[in-house]
Amino acid sequence: MIGFVEVKARRRPAGEAGTSAIDAVHPRKRRRIAAMALDYLAVTRQLEAPCRFIVVAIDGLGTGKQTVTVIENAWESDDLY
Repeated sequence: MIGFVEVKARRRPAGEAGTSAIDAVHPRKRRRIAAMALDYLAVTRQLEAPCRFIVVAIDGLGTGKQTVTVIENAWESDDLY
């Protein structure tokens, strides 16, 4: 199993006005990550290898209100096209 991990961090704590780290991994970003993953799998000749997409979201970076959220199997590449 190959895992492709996207890490996003925001200084603003979760729940405050503005975009959270998780919201920053929007559909266009997911398509770009999936395309990069497909390129990697092709170059390494592992197109048949099972893979998954993982998101690590950090809100409140550098503050006393830091939270880390990990979403395993964040999306399926089939959902993108």
